[in-house]
Amino acid sequence: MLIRHAVPGFKNKVLASLAGLWVAPWDILVPRHQNILAVLRTPDGKTLIPAANIITDAGDLHYAQRAVSETLTNAFGILELGSAGTPGKTANRSSFTAVASTQKAHDGTYPKRNDGDGDNTGAGVDVVTFLTSYTKANFNAVSITHGWITNVTPGASEALLTGYAFAAGFAKTADDSLKIFTNHALNGV
Repeated sequence: MLIRHAVPGFKNKVLASLAGLWVAPWDILVPRHQNILAVLRTPDGKTLIPAANIITDAGDLHYAQRAVSETLTNAFGILELGSAGTPGKTANRSSFTAVASTQKAHDGTYPKRNDGDGDNTGAGVDVVTFLTSYTKANFNAVSITHGWITNVTPGASEALLTGYAFAAGFAKTADDSLKIFTNHALNGV
């Protein structure tokens, strides 16, 4: 991996290359533009926590319907975080264990193409980004390990656009804010 530059502004070491992002201390390479990036802002600074994307079968259908302007089977309007789960192509909401009070709508101007938020190192001209921002008061959790995008007021087996496991579990306290960027590269493969 040929390192192009260090990504500034994070407490943990983040290096960027043409292939993607290398994130310490987990020694993980997240493919460029096909990633989930959690940005946890604590009183000590920002930490980048990556996850690899798995778009579900329902997510594939969603993008196909959008491409030909069909009525969407699923609107996929919220993000939810969890403490356990099994991501996969056929996963649904019952594949994960939700953390209380984490169901939240995407930020007002999202999803968008070519996201300009400086914290989103996975944005690009052919990348669709969803952003969900949590304030200090939104929720607290001891261990966040997973996340997924689903429908508003989801049922137990609700369809998912995507599901993922973070490189490592992390906590969010009442002193922390959290941004979750979900990046989907539309590269035709």
